[in-house]
Amino acid sequence: MIKGLLAKIITPVTIIELDARYSNKLALTNAVALKLTKEGSQCEIIDKDTIVIDGCRFSVKEKNYYRPVPVQQVILRKITL
Repeated sequence: MIKGLLAKIITPVTIIELDARYSNKLALTNAVALKLTKEGSQCEIIDKDTIVIDGCRFSVKEKNYYRPVPVQQVILRKITL
């Protein structure tokens, strides 16, 4: 599902929820890259806040929700120059 969305991205924002929670931002970015690579995308980590997915740059932001169950979301926002 995410692979198709990222390959033909229409909206500049994509939200991903991972199974694990991360307190280290670089570990979170690595987990996102690993998940997307397993789904068939090509990923390159620039730094803890930037990732290249299938040739497009994205900023990596995290958002935590604590109610009713703790959830950590990763918000990928396409960077346009």
